[in-house]
Amino acid sequence: MITTAALSPTRGEDIRDLLATATAHDGVSPLDEAALLALDGEDAQHLLLEQQDAGDARGLLIGYASVLADGTVQGMVHPDHRRRGHGAAMLHEALTLHADAAVWAHGALEGSLAFLAAAGLEETRRLLTLRRDLGPGQTLPEVPTSTLEGLRLDTFDAGRDAESWVAVNGRAFAEHPEQGALTRADLDQRLTQPWFDAEDMLVALRDEELVGFVWVKRERPGAVEDDAEIYVVATDPSVQGHGVAGLLMATSLARLQENGVPGVELYVEADNAAALKLYENWGFTVSGRDVQMRMAGKG
Repeated sequence: MITTAALSPTRGEDIRDLLATATAHDGVSPLDEAALLALDGEDAQHLLLEQQDAGDARGLLIGYASVLADGTVQGMVHPDHRRRGHGAAMLHEALTLHADAAVWAHGALEGSLAFLAAAGLEETRRLLTLRRDLGPGQTLPEVPTSTLEGLRLDTFDAGRDAESWVAVNGRAFAEHPEQGALTRADLDQRLTQPWFDAEDMLVALRDEELVGFVWVKRERPGAVEDDAEIYVVATDPSVQGHGVAGLLMATSLARLQENGVPGVELYVEADNAAALKLYENWGFTVSGRDVQMRMAGKG
């Protein structure tokens, strides 16, 4: 097994090829966005399992695991090489690198959960995927009117809004382990991704001060046959309860529907009862689950 903090471009492509194979086989990606971004960064340890062929200087990649700086772990084994101890070897190495590792089982696949439970891990967090149909005949909630004077919606402008976006995001998600920790560098990295389109990020400005935003992510911008994702929606604590989030959400959903997007999904913590109730009222239903597990007694 190879453990490294830096990946060559070639190895990065090998990991993406393995990811495509595992995703097609399992029906869910074993790596989330943070792990994918880390393939091009310096804030992770990468565990690589190779099958060396005679005369091949670089072995066939049959397993990969990512250990991020925050201790989150996720990985995969090629479908043709499973049940041979490879996953156990990578898990052992990941726990050696980070004893309090939080291991993701994306899609909450039965086999993954059973494997992690047998290794002594227990569920400590559950993330739900919610989806709403936007197809023909689907009625959306009316766009509410905010009670804040001097409020207007506009398209995100990095030069004007980036620093305020990071500040509002940090305050809105102060208790969230990942979202609330985003820095300006993290934001800038996302703004350079192929899927980013400034037209898909609405900001709410009160007297020209950013107080909220909704960011829509489309893996293929402009492809109306694909579902979109409500990547993140937030309002500054100072304006919560004034209808800003509802205005942002309703406006974004209406735009997506007008553009012919078939559906929209978002992610929410399973124990966030208030958010779940809100999204249920907006017509969202549970469509998927991700489970995070830690060694017993570490949660």
